[in-house]
Amino acid sequence: MRHGNRFEGGEIVRIARTLVRALLILLMLPLPSALAEVQANAWRTETIPHATAPVPAARPPVPAPQREPSVFERQAAETIKITNDFRRRNGLPEFKEDPVCASAALDHAQDMARRSYFDHFAPDGSSPTMRYQRRNTTHQRVIRVTENIARGNGTTPESALRMWLDSSGHRKHLVGTEMNHIGVGVANGSCFLGPCTYFVQCFSRWP
Repeated sequence: MRHGNRFEGGEIVRIARTLVRALLILLMLPLPSALAEVQANAWRTETIPHATAPVPAARPPVPAPQREPSVFERQAAETIKITNDFRRRNGLPEFKEDPVCASAALDHAQDMARRSYFDHFAPDGSSPTMRYQRRNTTHQRVIRVTENIARGNGTTPESALRMWLDSSGHRKHLVGTEMNHIGVGVANGSCFLGPCTYFVQCFSRWP
């Protein structure tokens, strides 16, 4: 009986080993094609593309600080303002601002201040029209250009306007309707053996 139990136990061990070998052989066999295809497809569908980095939000541009106008720029603007105030009081249309005229007027005011002369014609022979053409890089079409000039110790926009209104040759530009645009230049220099402020009003006729 005891011998029989040992025989039966040994037989069980042998059968278990045989089953284990058979299972290992089955695991080593190639997979069926259908299963391999499923696994291959599963691999392709699980592929994850590279994630793109988030685009940082653009910062709004920082506005450039506004430059304070110079004393001469404020005087030029004031001269245009009081000139148009005078025209409105007298039932005349306002002058529109001409940036080319403003540049030409400033050129002439600075040149007279630097070289201490007082004339509509510069020492190089340039006239108001020539100075306008020199600055007219935008090719603004104009019919005619003329100007008023004034200078004096402590001259202000108000005193310059009074001087022009008291001169018939200058007044005609201020009360006429031939010109429809204006630009003003102001500069400091010397005259009469002392400091002077030079004012130039440039007038243009646009079509």
